[in-house]
Amino acid sequence: MKNSEKTVTGIIGYPLGHTLSPAMHNAVYEKYKMNWEYRVFETPPKDVWKIIKKMKKEKFAALNVTVPHKQAVMKYLDRIDRAAKTIGAVNTVIPVKGRLTGFNTDYLGFERTLKKNRISIKNKKVVMLGAGGAAHAIAYAIKLRTPSEFHIFNIDIPMTRGLVKKLKIKDTKIWMLKKNPVLDEIMVSADFIVNCTSVGMDNRSNPYKIDRLKKKGIPVYDIIYNPAKTPFLKQAEKKGAKIINGLDMLIYQGMEGFKLWTGKAGDYALVKKTAEKFLKKK
Repeated sequence: MKNSEKTVTGIIGYPLGHTLSPAMHNAVYEKYKMNWEYRVFETPPKDVWKIIKKMKKEKFAALNVTVPHKQAVMKYLDRIDRAAKTIGAVNTVIPVKGRLTGFNTDYLGFERTLKKNRISIKNKKVVMLGAGGAAHAIAYAIKLRTPSEFHIFNIDIPMTRGLVKKLKIKDTKIWMLKKNPVLDEIMVSADFIVNCTSVGMDNRSNPYKIDRLKKKGIPVYDIIYNPAKTPFLKQAEKKGAKIINGLDMLIYQGMEGFKLWTGKAGDYALVKKTAEKFLKKK
């Protein structure tokens, strides 16, 4: 790559029409007057290897990885960071001493959101809905905080058992998510609830009813950031919950990735302003 050319970073996934990453990262590059650019590489599953080959050949500085490639990309990398290997998913790829290395910053984004909101789940009763890709990173972060009880509700029980076994999570109970009366009972006594499913992205669906909470101010988290308030969060808010959507997790995981490939901390205020402006246009 010639010195006059911009340093390339980007994101791979499929589809990618919804991604906020280019707007967020390019805004920070501009602020720091960096001769960098962030591109979108919409990549069908069969072509993941081609993008990794292109990254090596053209010496990209970094790639973010989103659904459905977070697991598939791992076999094409030279090295996987310990946390990413445990989680079983990669969302950031950077060259480290000439070796393409996979990292996972999703769990760090979740951790920073908890810290920002002063949420402690140590020795607390935690309920997680869903056990898909994002849930793996969140479950890893939850495990590190040693809750007293960890209840996971998911429609795919074998997948959930695999998650628990892989992460070696103790004191975990697995439940069927669909039409399970136990869900209402357990959510009533929970200290922290997080929705890791895609239910609510249509701004209409809400099969997970919260009849009441253990006490007012219990944090209820939804990893969806658009809409800003899913029907699930709206219901939780009416019951007195402290509600949190997924925008900060998105921002913080991006900032952690930015730090990996530039050594700079990033700019939370700028990134959030950029993200919210982008979302208003959608």
